[in-house]
Amino acid sequence: MLTAAVTHHDAGRFAKALPHFRKYLKRRPDDVAALNMASFAAFQTDHADMALEWLNTAKAADPDDPQTFYNLGLVSQSVGLHEDAADAYSRAAELDPDFASAHYNLGTALTQLGRLDDAIAAFDRAIEADPGHGKAMSSKGYVLRTQGKPDDAAAVYGRAASILMGDSEVLVGLGKSLQDAGRLAEAASTFARAVDAEPHDPEAISNLANVLVQRGEAEDAVAACDVFLAHHPANTSVLAAKSVALNECGEAEAVRQLVDLDRFVTPIRHERAPGFKGIEAFNEAMVAHAANHPTLAVAPTSHATRLGKHSADLTVKPKGPVAAFEKMIGRGVKEFIERLGSDSTPPFIAHRPRKWKLAVWAIVLEGEGYQVSHIHRSAWLSGVYYAQVPSVVNEEGEKGWIEFGEPGPEYHWSATPETRRIKPEPGLMVLFPSYTFHRTIPFESTETRVSIAFDVVPEQ
Repeated sequence: MLTAAVTHHDAGRFAKALPHFRKYLKRRPDDVAALNMASFAAFQTDHADMALEWLNTAKAADPDDPQTFYNLGLVSQSVGLHEDAADAYSRAAELDPDFASAHYNLGTALTQLGRLDDAIAAFDRAIEADPGHGKAMSSKGYVLRTQGKPDDAAAVYGRAASILMGDSEVLVGLGKSLQDAGRLAEAASTFARAVDAEPHDPEAISNLANVLVQRGEAEDAVAACDVFLAHHPANTSVLAAKSVALNECGEAEAVRQLVDLDRFVTPIRHERAPGFKGIEAFNEAMVAHAANHPTLAVAPTSHATRLGKHSADLTVKPKGPVAAFEKMIGRGVKEFIERLGSDSTPPFIAHRPRKWKLAVWAIVLEGEGYQVSHIHRSAWLSGVYYAQVPSVVNEEGEKGWIEFGEPGPEYHWSATPETRRIKPEPGLMVLFPSYTFHRTIPFESTETRVSIAFDVVPEQ
């Protein structure tokens, strides 16, 4: 049984390996090596719950195996259990102080938790264990930049770039740090290096366009975006950057064709949910599911959410009412596509994906919570569903409403863009192209605002 399991596992046939692992582990439940391999096969086949169960069994069987704790950290982190992941990585690093990857991943988990000073300390330990750990240096640079220390971040990113030669992600981080420090010529040169290193990296192009706009070279920014879009016409990051640059050029009609807020931003009201007596019962179930989800945590500054909580992907089992919500999204996406019609002029429409998957997460805002303007870089279409809305949204000033059109804080712009605001209501779903900037108008309330955001992510 073990031979069959390992043979399938090593060949990448994880679904076929699982039944053999199950049978073997019933007879040898304390085989730590087999438990770790089985957990990897389970994780690769979207059975994270099974993977966690086997890794916890391995941990009980041998509480001094650093690899078990490291694997436990990887799976926990992937499903948004960042506190559990940090604890597991910390234990792995404690058991093996030279385990550079454990220190590094501990740093990434602590970054996701917003514990930035602790994250830097973990990255430093990774670098001490492995002086050539360029990823740890790059991640340290990211944290320093997040802390508002752009010159320190640039210095660390520079060291990472000398190790990870031609790594566009590192060069983009270096460019952003230089831009934050006001060293715009150096930033533009660095982003150009990133483009040369990886011409198909959208973040390199979009950041180059952003700094060109800041330098007053908006026409050059549009041209840079167009070169990329000739090969990747529906890329979210670059379309967003181009929309900002076009607006700076005064090309109102071109902006409207690209970011048609009246046509593309689509509210859909749901009166029912599969398996529920009414939309009110569904909303109550979604609110409870979000509030009690094990991954719900105070959002770190790396997220768009401010003064609120954010969950990891809700499509991970057990789904609860999310299973019904997935069907509601499917209906909404179908209706959205039908409304677009056959017009193939806008690249967003012409290049809609044939296959896609969903990412779903909850946002819980209390007190003074809000979301800064942002886009969803990895998706084609995005949306938000309102399960619970505070009464303040009915007052004057449009507090708590969702606004589309104004670029995010990392963009540099001066020309006022067109915007559109929509009032949230329980049962309302709003769909929009993922490159559309959107934010929440800040509000103050003793009531809680619960929304469920989602992405339609293209699949190859």
